[in-house]
Amino acid sequence: MENNGLHEIVPGAFLGLQLVKRLHINNNKIKSFRKQTFLGLDDLEYLQADFNLLRDIDPGAFQDLNKLEVLILNDNLISTLPANVFQYVPITHLDLRGNRLKTLPYEEVLEQIPGIAEILLEDNPWDCTCDLLSLKEWLENIPKNALIGRVVCEAPTRLQGKDLNETTEQDLCPLKNRVDSSLPAPPAQEETFAPGPLPTPFKTNGQEDHATPGSAPNGGTKIPGNWQIKIRPTAAIATGSARNKPPANGLPCPGSCSCDHIPGSGLKMNCNNRNVSSLADLKPKLSNVQELFLRDNKIHSIRKSHFVDYKNLILLDLGNNNIATIENNTFKNLLDLRWLYMDSNYLDTLSREKFAGLQNLEYLNVEYNAIQLILPGTFNAMPKLRILILNNNLLRSLPVDVFAGVSLSKLSLHNNYFMYLPVAGVLDQLTSIIQIDLHGNPWECSCTIVPFKQWAERLGSEVLMSDLKCETPVNFFRKDFMLLSNDEICPQLYARISPTLTSHSKNSTGLAETGTHSNSYLDTSRVSISVLVPGLLLVFVTSAFTVVGMLVFILRNRKRSKRRDANSSASEINSLQTVCDSSYWHNGPYNADGAHRVYDCGSHSLSD
Repeated sequence: MENNGLHEIVPGAFLGLQLVKRLHINNNKIKSFRKQTFLGLDDLEYLQADFNLLRDIDPGAFQDLNKLEVLILNDNLISTLPANVFQYVPITHLDLRGNRLKTLPYEEVLEQIPGIAEILLEDNPWDCTCDLLSLKEWLENIPKNALIGRVVCEAPTRLQGKDLNETTEQDLCPLKNRVDSSLPAPPAQEETFAPGPLPTPFKTNGQEDHATPGSAPNGGTKIPGNWQIKIRPTAAIATGSARNKPPANGLPCPGSCSCDHIPGSGLKMNCNNRNVSSLADLKPKLSNVQELFLRDNKIHSIRKSHFVDYKNLILLDLGNNNIATIENNTFKNLLDLRWLYMDSNYLDTLSREKFAGLQNLEYLNVEYNAIQLILPGTFNAMPKLRILILNNNLLRSLPVDVFAGVSLSKLSLHNNYFMYLPVAGVLDQLTSIIQIDLHGNPWECSCTIVPFKQWAERLGSEVLMSDLKCETPVNFFRKDFMLLSNDEICPQLYARISPTLTSHSKNSTGLAETGTHSNSYLDTSRVSISVLVPGLLLVFVTSAFTVVGMLVFILRNRKRSKRRDANSSASEINSLQTVCDSSYWHNGPYNADGAHRVYDCGSHSLSD
């Protein structure tokens, strides 16, 4: 049933299929596995569900599959596995690559698959903290002949890119008072950006505080610290007397949310993890809210009417909800908004109309969604955008001029499905970039990637945050294409370049050019004089012959035209002569009244 665009499997759909042993539902758009989804598949041994939009798995989703051995779930949106999901399921082969797993608990998950022979875990954003100790120990103790995929740390930044089996317990779980540079800084409504490169990251004091937007536990997504803007803490350092004050207008804080005063005149409203399903439920409406946190709720859509009363917002966090729909012009009145978190939702398309009005937005985070399409002009609505987080989505291409009119400083595109990125109209617009992250994409190391490779080489390692590994062809698999020469990647291009180019450069400099210059796409336009002059001469001679041929053709046509005119005149005279003769002999030389009949055939006219 692969490649059918399936969105849902109704529980009980497979009743009566007791003899089915293999089920292929890959390459669809299935978002969840519910309890009894696979009811009736009593003999199922092999389940392939990769390349879906799978995010939610109920604890009892596989409880009816008591013979299931192979479970393929790679390239989905799974961020966590529920407790007891593998209870009574004899899994031997498990593929979890390309998901959004940050940790895998031992209790009630890993301990339930003791007979594992293969487990693949690559391309997940593993958070190498104390929570990952149990996974490290479990991997070290499973049978030596088992096939184990690499677990590469995504966070914290001090361990980014490091293999889990190369870490120690001290690396994963350092002293509690140690500063973790991966925690982002809180925003400040008073500080403005200065032109030029972004300042160095602000480091927190190491304490977890609910007023810190962007920290993974309590408010905002946890991303590398050097991707955060240096800003001054606000509510996080507010004095005790300022905290817990009622709102300035005397109204109570909506629902179960908490409201704190921000130094100045605004409020910070924290509604994280309050079971909110719609912003319309937040009553009474407070007009002076500047920071609104709605992370970890159950919001499905956001509309224009939801933000009519929040015109003073500077920061909005809508991360980790179920948002699949953003009504056009929803943010139209949020003219002061500078930080917008919409990570870990279900967005699949980005367009200009969705972000209209965000003329002062500087930071946009839409990682961990299901974004497959970005329409042209999407980011034109945000001319001050400087940091754009688009990693861990389903992007395969970017439209022309996607970054036109935007001076991005930092861009994250890692863990998508790009095979190459065009330079003209896309990458060449990143004129202000100081950091870009592109790892984890299936790069195709063929001729088409050469311009992209040259662009990356010009950036240098200080801008390019990580290595770029080839996915295809097979002979370059997992090789860093920055370490490959252009003639290795594209031998046919190298073979087409004239040998005179190489000899000319050698004669003029004493050394033949090497590296990426002698065979680059960008340098093939430099042609020696010995090749250029004969080429121009050939063009001139060809043009001359063409002009002469056209003149001859025109003259011949004119002669033919004159001949046709002459022949036409002679034919007409002969015709008239025939008329004259015929009339004379048949009618006689006289008219009925005896008058002479006159035929003036010399002037081509006939008269009585």
